[in-house]
Parts: sequence; structure tokens; C-alpha cells
Amino acid sequence: MKKLLSLAAVLMVLFGGCSKDTNINNPIEVGQVEQPNWIALPGHDIQSIEADASVSKMIYGNQETLLEINTGYAGGIHGWVSITANARFQRYSFTGQRYITMTVNDQFGTATFTPSGSFTKPVIYNLTIMGVDLRNVDPAKVKFVYMAANGSYYIPQYQSLYVEKQSGKLQITNALLPHFSRYGFIK
Repeated sequence: MKKLLSLAAVLMVLFGGCSKDTNINNPIEVGQVEQPNWIALPGHDIQSIEADASVSKMIYGNQETLLEINTGYAGGIHGWVSITANARFQRYSFTGQRYITMTVNDQFGTATFTPSGSFTKPVIYNLTIMGVDLRNVDPAKVKFVYMAANGSYYIPQYQSLYVEKQSGKLQITNALLPHFSRYGFIK
């Protein structure tokens, strides 16, 4: 019996101890896909040039700074689509200064940031999109993710994710962005 328990203990150490390191502070890998199934935003009702919403600002690493986008357009089954986004750069999140642009795509509501970069303190990101047609979306399957250059996508840490089908609301609150990538909602 002792030999059997010893063998079981050795096998647990070998298989458990040699497994890939995980850290609760690391993002959760969801999977590798060729093209994620981003949740689409409604098209514009008015014949106009569809345009992504952008804001640019010189950000100093030793100061707390906020980038904000607040825009909307006529369209969709709810009659109006609104997009509100903000990215808060914490004090000492990087060294020096950077001219940073935050862009929210009007086709999928995905956010991109330029130039690319990583941070010693994460950027705190909030996004609310209202007026999305969510009739064919299962709220339990919606995820807020970032897409890596290799096609993998990951779930960053966040405070809350809210999906409300009746009003077409998608919301992520206090997502922690350790670096810049493409962020958005998938179904």
C-alpha cells in the first residue's frame, strides 16, 4: 500500500509539477482562431462616410491621463448606436512620453491603440456600446478579448462584463490592458 501511495505521489509531482506555469495575473488563453467572431455593430442609417472614432494625445508616463471617445450615429433596430470608451493611464505606467491614439472601429466596436507598447502598470479601459442587435447572441457566451499577432486571443482581467439584449448593450468595466492590441467583444 505504501508503494502504491508513493507511486501515486511521484506521478502527481511529475505531471502536476511539470505542467505549464499559470499565474492568476496572466490573461486567460481562450483559443487560437483564424478570425474571431467579433460582434458586429449596426450599419449607419444615413448615407455617409462610415468612420472609426479616434482620439490622440501626448501621454506622459509620470502623470495620470484619460483618453475618451463619446460618439454615436443613427442606425440599427434601436434607432441609435452610441459608443463611449475611455482609457486611463496610471501614473508611472511607462517611462517618458508617447503620442497615443485610441481608435474604436464602427463596424465591430473593436479598439486599437497606437503605437504598440507595454506598461509597468496596466491601462484601465472601459467601453459601453448601446444599440447593438443582440437577438442572435447568447449573453453567456460573450467575451471581451484581445487578439494577439499570432491569431490567439485572450481574456484580459476586468471588473465586470455586462450584456443586455433588450437595449443592445455591451459593456466592459475596468479591463486591465497590459499592452496595446486589438480589443473587443466576441460571441
